[in-house]
Amino acid sequence: MTETDKTLATLIAALPSLSMEDLGALSAAIEKTRQDMATAGRSALLEEFRTKAGRLGVSLEELIGRGAPAKGKATRGDAGKKVAAKFRGPNGEEWTGRGRKPNWLTMLEAHGRSADEFLI
Repeated sequence: MTETDKTLATLIAALPSLSMEDLGALSAAIEKTRQDMATAGRSALLEEFRTKAGRLGVSLEELIGRGAPAKGKATRGDAGKKVAAKFRGPNGEEWTGRGRKPNWLTMLEAHGRSADEFLI
């Protein structure tokens, strides 16, 4: 058993003897230490990556693609805009023809009706 294991076992064994207030303070101290260590680890890793990227003659930002034009699916020009209804149900319900088919149309089709009957 390593020295760290012994220390941890001793701390764990002492937990039941602590008050709720002490446990809360200990918990807060542990969380702060964990966050500090994570921040330091991220900073060290980022610096290591910057150094290695520099050896290749590129910046880290170039390497991971920041600042470069986004590659991927282009958004539609009408994305997010209101679309006119294309179908109207017998009770005045409306559907644009986009997205999931509404229940009222599904039910009518199940009874032999056609969606074309409800085109506006």
